[in-house]
Amino acid sequence: MFDIIIRSALDIVGRTERLIEAMRRMLQNDDLDEVEVYELDHEIERLGDVVFNVNEAVRSLARTVECWPQAALAHGIHRTLH
Repeated sequence: MFDIIIRSALDIVGRTERLIEAMRRMLQNDDLDEVEVYELDHEIERLGDVVFNVNEAVRSLARTVECWPQAALAHGIHRTLH
């Protein structure tokens, strides 16, 4: 189940990064007025920060999940968690 969550979250991160790049290209076309450019640029920065944090959290979760079997063996835990 964790692998599905991790893969889905990383897919969302990838899609969001592509969206950010598309929005940056829109900013370069000069079709927007000054206020729209400022608001879009501000949202891009906020979205970029969120994507970075989500990416780090998902990768941390993935590392934690990978370590669970070793931790269980080291501590003598042999139960299946549901």
